Amino acid sequence: MCAQDNRTDPTGEGEYGPGSAGRERLQRRTVRSLALTQIVAGVGVATGFGVATLMAADLAGSPELVGLELTASTLGSAAAAAVLAAVAHQHGRRRALMSGYLVGAVGAAVCVAAALSANFWLFVLGMILYGSAQVAGLQARFAAGDLATEKDRGRAVSFVLWASTIGSITGPNLSGAAAAVDHALDMPDLSGNFLFALVGFLTAVGMIGIWLRPDPLLHSRQGLRPPGERDKPRRIAPLSTYAAPDARLSLVALSTSHLVMVSLMAMTMLHISHSGMSMGWVGFAFSLHLAGMSGFSPVFGRLADRIGRPTTLVVGLLLSLVSFLTLGTSPATVSWSSALGLFLLGLGWSCVMVTGSVLLSESVTAEHRLLAQGGSDTLMLLCGALGSAGSGVVVGTYGFPALNVIAAIVVLPALLLALSSVRSSRRGDAVKIAAVEEPAG
Repeated sequence: MCAQDNRTDPTGEGEYGPGSAGRERLQRRTVRSLALTQIVAGVGVATGFGVATLMAADLAGSPELVGLELTASTLGSAAAAAVLAAVAHQHGRRRALMSGYLVGAVGAAVCVAAALSANFWLFVLGMILYGSAQVAGLQARFAAGDLATEKDRGRAVSFVLWASTIGSITGPNLSGAAAAVDHALDMPDLSGNFLFALVGFLTAVGMIGIWLRPDPLLHSRQGLRPPGERDKPRRIAPLSTYAAPDARLSLVALSTSHLVMVSLMAMTMLHISHSGMSMGWVGFAFSLHLAGMSGFSPVFGRLADRIGRPTTLVVGLLLSLVSFLTLGTSPATVSWSSALGLFLLGLGWSCVMVTGSVLLSESVTAEHRLLAQGGSDTLMLLCGALGSAGSGVVVGTYGFPALNVIAAIVVLPALLLALSSVRSSRRGDAVKIAAVEEPAG
């Protein structure tokens, strides 16, 4: 039906024409399409990333080189975030998401070629390209909010994020099937994981190409600005874009939350695995962390819509602080305490990710919104890379509890900004109420 509408209607609107009813129908279709695509693409992302370090170890020949694959994929993701945002700014969400998954598919193919040729540096190149698929998944959350209203934007963004949980959980569990593929095709170990990722990304390209019509971003822009202004080429958002207090708050909150989550996730898993805990308990603790990261995002989306974005950010940042306290004071041998800390760490990240993404979209001008979203993801991913690289040095020099103290210090500025925003919002509401009541007096 949608494809027929696009052929007969040059605007691409079809049954989703002007008016609130058409917009609501397109929004529901867009969120469903993005959520289903997230499941398939999420399988691809998790399948490859889950074994990337193991493959790097097989190909590198030197322990010192193993970490380069993680650095390469992170830097590739950071660069792709800005590029895909610029593509969306010019051509819409559909082309940007398809491009991200397609580049990720090329990366998966290069990783398979690297395994076949036993070439470590070719594998590093493949992981740089592979990161584009991860970024496409991240930017899908913003696409879910393009047509949403203020009262339900948090719900839409959080639902698409939640859908990625299914793919993230399913992907690592396909390792047995991937190993069977390796054996059947007489390929090197772990190659099958990247073949599965290749299929997942190409499937996601097809799903976006068929289902994401009309383009939600282009549809949302209709009647808002002159066409020539939309076509103006840009690559990055000017710094003035983040001048608004809410834009600064979202940028700081997203970046710091991702930094501390990546730092503590990696080091907590190492901390408890070195304490003599069984691998079963280590896996259980990590599963709880993943559940906290994505499983409850719809709850935080509804909370953000109900009590406001800054207040919900405060909730997320406080959850992070509680997780630091729990992890930093728990002996590594107390499995339930460590698992609870990881769960709270994931919850805090999820709350900030959902709320900060919504707040950023609402606090910048329509002209620069896409580029601001890409810039935010770029900074967030770079902060994650910094946290991953620096956390090992901190733990090796000062110990694991010190890392939790530093994480708390890093989060405090974002918490203070969020509290300030809450107070400002309440003062603004009080002024509005007084202005309404004054004539009656």
